[in-house]
Amino acid sequence: MEEKVKDTEKVNRISQISAGFIKEEASKIGDPSRLLSDSNLFFEERKKIQRFINQKIKPENPNKWELRKAVIQTFEELGINLQEDSPEKILFMLYTDSISEIIPTPAPLLFFYEGAPLVKKHGIVVDFNLLPELLNRIEELDHYKKHQLVLELFPEDETVIEGVSLKLAQLNFLILNLLDKILYEEVVPFDRIMVNKDGRPSVDKSLLTFVIVSIFASLFEAITGEKQQFKGSFYTAELSKLFVKIKSYIKKIVADREELEYLLYVSKLEEASIENRIITIRSYETQKNVFEESLRRDDVTTGEKIESIIWLLGIKNVNPVLLLRYYQTDDVLYYIFELFRQAQDEGFQTEVFLKEMKTFLTKLFRYPYISKGLLNQKVLDKPVKLFYSEDPRFNAGYFYFTQRFDRFLDMEELIKDKDEELKLKNLFARYFTDGMPEEELKGWLALSKTDEGQFFHHYLSKTAEQIPENNSYSQIGKVISGKKKPEEVIDSVGEEGYYTLILRLAGYYPLDKNLIKLADLRFEYE
Repeated sequence: MEEKVKDTEKVNRISQISAGFIKEEASKIGDPSRLLSDSNLFFEERKKIQRFINQKIKPENPNKWELRKAVIQTFEELGINLQEDSPEKILFMLYTDSISEIIPTPAPLLFFYEGAPLVKKHGIVVDFNLLPELLNRIEELDHYKKHQLVLELFPEDETVIEGVSLKLAQLNFLILNLLDKILYEEVVPFDRIMVNKDGRPSVDKSLLTFVIVSIFASLFEAITGEKQQFKGSFYTAELSKLFVKIKSYIKKIVADREELEYLLYVSKLEEASIENRIITIRSYETQKNVFEESLRRDDVTTGEKIESIIWLLGIKNVNPVLLLRYYQTDDVLYYIFELFRQAQDEGFQTEVFLKEMKTFLTKLFRYPYISKGLLNQKVLDKPVKLFYSEDPRFNAGYFYFTQRFDRFLDMEELIKDKDEELKLKNLFARYFTDGMPEEELKGWLALSKTDEGQFFHHYLSKTAEQIPENNSYSQIGKVISGKKKPEEVIDSVGEEGYYTLILRLAGYYPLDKNLIKLADLRFEYE
């Protein structure tokens, strides 16, 4: 937006005179209830705003980017509290409606309240409370075509990082914002949308549904190039003309890459502020259902199952505990290697992609490598060396995860500021490489101030039941000592908490099969 604003002084003038006008009108009204109860006053103020825009704003000849910026600044200058009814709040909404009616429309307009983005919706959507119903209709559109659209519309690195599921939600809001533009520019005549029913204004919802379906079909054709046509007896000559108009309009928007990018940006912000699907995606139960469903599929390979999970949920969101409980680490690492290769071959090996892959792998490395033979133990050596060789801490985590403890000890020496996790792994690595007898290890563990160190001191000393109650792993100690059943602990700390604690411990001591057994793996390990 900043790059597209050609004249910042013009934007400042527009926002200043707009804020001044709204404040002056608000002072005359006083009590906001007057605007809501007196329809004559309401419509008179709407006319005043329209005259103001025609006489003061339009002569400035602002482009849509300048209008968008001016609206943001106007809202900031007014200092409106959206939690309270005020004449300024009502007049600002009327003002943004009138600004949106300028052709070409700058809609969807965006402004920020206490740092949170708000997107102005068309008056029809707001006045008739249509947002939930419209989103339901959009959600019901062809899922296969939606997936195709997502993969074509969004950059591949962004999609694999954030997940197809989130991108589908953002696509829904894109369609909603395209509907707003069509309503404001009256691509579909206003008097066809608004009808008189029993003497009262109403919305032709069947026509709105047709418009949504037309937007989706037009967007699909414009992005994928696949011709879309309507069929069926309901499709009249009038609707055919409307479809052609909508298709032409959507085609122009898609051809304007900067406008499309703005719409995508706004749709992402709006999705996060209204639906916020990321919370559902990151839910343990949601992801568990995805993993369970993947196991039931017998039409694809294991690698394809892992691939579909990663792309659906996103690198940023996939739960590493579920990933390692449901699939052998050999298969997981092989797919990750293939993903690095795909990113290189298909041109999405971006800086952001590499950064998010590093974050994902760092989380993965906290847990154990669980496979029968560690067949793919070294499969990530090349990408790790190529992209992350300058980070000794990351490399140390990688070597410990792949159970090359001698390499871990060599790498760990290069790390100046060692945290408690590294210090504890150093003890185990020395023990695993025969550099320390078990009794000495237990002695060092007894001195540890960490919950993990205390746990392993008692675990190796066969006194797991004596782990202090304030230790976060005390409940695991009770399961090991037979004082509690796993189900009891799961009822207490939750399934996610239980398996996370177990695999976190196994991440320190991956050679202990008793800990691995407690993880209730969903594949055959032994």
